[in-house]
Amino acid sequence: MRPPLNSPKNHQRKINMVVASQGAAQVVLLTQIPLIVERCGLSLASIGGLVALGTFCLMIAGPLWGEMGDRIGRKPILLAGLCGALLAQILFVALLVAMALGHLEESDALLALAISRIIYGLNAAAIYPCCQAWAIELGEPEKRLSILSGLSAAANLGRGLGPLLALPALLAGALWPLAWLILLPLTALVLTIGLPRIDSGKPDTRPAEHISLPPGAMMLFATALLSTVSVGQLQVIMGPALKDLYGLSALGASSATAVLLATVAICGFLVQVTLVRKLKTPQVSFMLGVASLCMGSILLSSTLGSLFAAAGLLVFVVGIAFLVPGYSALLSQSQQRGGRLFGLLALMHTGGYTIGFALGGWLYEKEPQQPLLGMLISVSLIAVCAVLANLISRKKRLQQVQYRC
Repeated sequence: MRPPLNSPKNHQRKINMVVASQGAAQVVLLTQIPLIVERCGLSLASIGGLVALGTFCLMIAGPLWGEMGDRIGRKPILLAGLCGALLAQILFVALLVAMALGHLEESDALLALAISRIIYGLNAAAIYPCCQAWAIELGEPEKRLSILSGLSAAANLGRGLGPLLALPALLAGALWPLAWLILLPLTALVLTIGLPRIDSGKPDTRPAEHISLPPGAMMLFATALLSTVSVGQLQVIMGPALKDLYGLSALGASSATAVLLATVAICGFLVQVTLVRKLKTPQVSFMLGVASLCMGSILLSSTLGSLFAAAGLLVFVVGIAFLVPGYSALLSQSQQRGGRLFGLLALMHTGGYTIGFALGGWLYEKEPQQPLLGMLISVSLIAVCAVLANLISRKKRLQQVQYRC
């Protein structure tokens, strides 16, 4: 029996669709970089700088939007962020089309493109923290892991569908896939308008000393940062490694990278909707994620250059699929306000990707014989953080038992 239209479950589905649309929009842009270089006359360095600028703005604005969501409410903040992101994407696409038609030169358009990415980053930063906090508030406390794994799965699904959305649009013309950069946030905006305003953002009147994080929270935040550092490094070296170690051409390596990114996103989605959501506690998901991540990293690094590396990549992806909802659910058990908490988590994730992209490329050039060295170090630190988080949590529980006695 399907839930009523106004049920919390139906609202959570719409929130998941908003998250999926954001993930798809990110991947659509990345898949069109070669065509933007060719048709618009932008250099690869300029595109990289624009993407980095938007990512930086995402990183710094996430906690601020989360805090405002706590104070004002999730729906108005999410609507404001989506409206700003939509306007920024319209400006960005219009500028690229004008360049492709020869109406603008790179030197004339670069400042306006940078402004569009700043506006986009500052506004899109509202999406993930608001959606995560809102979904948690709509659900039951004991189902945090299931809810957060559903959101993570939705983001993975969006990333997997992004390239598939771009392919049919290419048949209409080289730049037609850029239309998705407008259609996806517009769809998310319509979905959000259809959600009821729930008083989820009640002001928190508790004294600051009563708003606490769970035991080992700093280790969990560190794990969030290091996990995206690991993924970022793997993503940035995937194309060069396919070219150098597997003898593919530049075009072949780019195509294979797109297929692999879509495949691993779909694999992550399947693991989260079939396995993670059935686990009883977030601690189990967290530890399974750490174990799979370590095994996958070792297998991948030891078999890189052969077809067996695909097995290592699969185990690595399974680890991330367990790990992310695991530490997110553990952190959400704190007495922190949801928006602030998930804003900080978004800061860790975006900062981790930024570090991973920069570190992965630099290490690949410095140590081409050990292309996954940085990733192995990051995963080793994740294992250390997991052990420390577990020890701190256990010590805190023992202290509470002793206090009660």
